[in-house]
Amino acid sequence: MEPSSIHKMASSGENKTRAADLTSLLEHPKYKEMVAYGYNNQEQGHVAMLVYLYLSEAKQWAELDLQPCPELQMVTLYGRPTQADDLQVLVPLGKQADLSPQRLRDFLTHVSLPQDELELEEPDLMTRRVTLAICDTDSTITFYRITDGFVPPDPPEVVAEKKAKKRQWKKRKGQRTQHQQ
Repeated sequence: MEPSSIHKMASSGENKTRAADLTSLLEHPKYKEMVAYGYNNQEQGHVAMLVYLYLSEAKQWAELDLQPCPELQMVTLYGRPTQADDLQVLVPLGKQADLSPQRLRDFLTHVSLPQDELELEEPDLMTRRVTLAICDTDSTITFYRITDGFVPPDPPEVVAEKKAKKRQWKKRKGQRTQHQQ
């Protein structure tokens, strides 16, 4: 990813606001981290940054970080929406990305959690699953979860327990926000 070429694309456009937005993306520490991985896929880097910002700022995920995938020469994300949720792996893609059955298999095969996170997860949660974060040109992001085979639904009592944990977490988060104001 060469930052100067993205900057040139943005500067040459008529929309100065968009150019300013892209310039601020280029200066973000996480974008610089992506560039340091050395992958020359400008679109995927830009999309990864948009997904990262959406999840970290708009959705306020509890955990979110970058993970390089050398086999596919791309940047992936991993994190949790709340502390009560399972760790998720996301593959940021542009809407023009070529998705074939083989490409989906490549994602399931090569994209994974960081090694230190793998040890923390429960073995029964380790069903191979990846969430595709597909970004449109207007920055709309659509999420698709793909799995390696069928995944049976959780029993009703497990679903109820997860919902209760989420409600407790949101309630505590709301109380912290009120105290900070």
